[in-house]
Formats: sequence, structure tokens, C-alpha cells
Amino acid sequence: MSNDRGITVTPTIGKTFEYAFLEKLNLKSKTLLQCGFTEGLSPIMSSLLISEARYEIKKSTENFFISVLDVQSAFDVVQHIILMDKALDQNIHPTYWNILTELYDGLSSKVKWMDGLSEPFKIKQGVRKGGILSTHLYKIFVQDLLVELEQNSLGYHLGDIYVGAPTCADDIAFISNNEYELQIMLNVIDRYAKEHHCKIHPTKTEIIDCSKHKSSYNWTMGGKVVKTTDCSEHLGIKRTDGKEHNFNIKERIQIARRTQYALMGSGVHGTNGLNPAISYQIYKTYVIPRLTYGLEVLPLTKSNIEELEIFHRKNLRHLQSLPEKNIKCRGPAITRSIAYRS
Repeated sequence: MSNDRGITVTPTIGKTFEYAFLEKLNLKSKTLLQCGFTEGLSPIMSSLLISEARYEIKKSTENFFISVLDVQSAFDVVQHIILMDKALDQNIHPTYWNILTELYDGLSSKVKWMDGLSEPFKIKQGVRKGGILSTHLYKIFVQDLLVELEQNSLGYHLGDIYVGAPTCADDIAFISNNEYELQIMLNVIDRYAKEHHCKIHPTKTEIIDCSKHKSSYNWTMGGKVVKTTDCSEHLGIKRTDGKEHNFNIKERIQIARRTQYALMGSGVHGTNGLNPAISYQIYKTYVIPRLTYGLEVLPLTKSNIEELEIFHRKNLRHLQSLPEKNIKCRGPAITRSIAYRS
């Protein structure tokens, strides 16, 4: 039962209505910290804020802490009555607000199994998965948390710019250079979650201590100790207490390699496979984005770029069925695999 995740299948006319209705609602975000589903912002911007803050702190001897949080089943636990109350604060025209409430009023669902249907049951929480309005409605449901943190200056500042809670939809991160301030931030989100009848995922909530001298402070949330780790993940990017660019390069290459292996069944394998030009287009469409995702927000070293280059060149030779030969380059124990035409 806990694995049930309903998906909304909306008729074309319904989607068209939601697109038009969205423009009428004019749901403007009260904070720029929400980078998910926001015009003019990319989800990767929230990762960039963390990277900029982290490498800015390296210039000083200050502590630095990253807390990665995840709201459990975020889109499914949105209480409709609370959501409509928050929609009132968006200065929506009363007529449009009434239409919005009607979209979520009297909802029911049935479970289909084999040839049978269950009795209908009422749905009073959750935004429609797959709905056009859903992500925008969730943003106004959670934005008051970000506004509260920003107004109280809880979290890290880059100069005079507040970046303490970079967020993408339900993926929230707290960054701070003070262990007691971070505890206050955890207290705030714990209270906010209880008031809004949602839960912070207990196993996905972690704190990374990036300080030179590790803190002995035991952070808690909801009466439970929050796990401190040396590596966690936020928006697909590994965050560590060390040289995280090295971790991410290895991770990216592994993911890209698995993606390439998965494509072999379709003929993307060089010898006796698809035409090299077609194979390259498929490789460029599916493998390259997974290889390079998130790397633009990390300060890569020369050796990191060489690792990417070796992987890329090797694949290009393989797609063209060209031979390869390992050549040891002069330098500090760096071995490159350079393909050549025999």
C-alpha cells in the first residue's frame, strides 16, 4: 500500500484548459531560492549556489555544513484545505480561486485489479501527478518555509545575497557556517512539516561537515539524531567533505558507461552495428548528457577533464570500429588511452 503512486491521465482538452488557466492564476514565487519549475531558473542553479558557497568558504577558516533533506512523498501529502488557504495569499482573483477549489473538490478514486474495480474512496490530499498545475501548486505550498528562513537570515550568505536554502521542488538543502544556526533551521523545517501534515524523509536527511576541524555537535530533528556523513547526494550531484569533483567524475563516467551498455541492444556498438553517423547521434543524445550532467557547477581539474576526454575518445573510436592502443604519457603517473588509425 505504501508504494502506491497515482498518476493523473488528463484528456487533451483538460490539459489545454490547465495551460490557459495557469496564465490567469499568475502564480509568482515569493523567493528565488525555489529553482524547480520556475521560469528563468534551472534546477542546476540550486547546486551552483552550494558550490559557490562551499568554495567561497575555502578562502577563510570558517566552518561549513550542508544538510540534504527530502520531503517524504511530497506531492502526495499536500492537504487540499491548506493548499487553497495558501492560494488565497497569492492575490488570485476570487473567480479563479473558486475554479481552483472546484478542481480539487469532491475527488474520488478507484483501484482497478484484473477485471475488477474497488469501491470509490475520497481524495483530500495530494496534487495530481502529471497535472499541468501540480508543480506550481506545490511550490506555493512549500514557499512559506523558504521565505521564513530568508526573512530571518537563517543560513549562509554570499556577500549580502542569501543562499541558505537552495531548493528544487521537494529537494531542499540547508547550508550554514554555524552549527547552532543549522540546528535552528532544522527546528524550523520540523515545525513547518508538522503544521502542514508532511514528513521529512528520515533516512535521506543527512548532514555533511565540510569544516577543516570536524564538529562534535549532534544535530537533531523531531527528537531524532540526524546522521552525519562524508558523502550525500543532492539533485544527482555528490556532495562530500573532500574533493567532490573526483567523486562526481567517476560517478558520471560509470553512469554514462551503463547507459552505453543499455544501448548496445539497439545496435549502438560499432562493428556490425548501426551506421556510425546514426550511432553517434544516439550517443550524443543519450550518453553525453548523462556524462556531463552537473559538471558545470564543479571546479574540474586538468586530470578530471582528461578522464572525460579518454572516455569520450574511446567511445568515438569504438563506434567507428577503429583500433585502440594504450600509450603511457609523460607525467606524474597519468596513463591515457589514445586511439589511433592504423
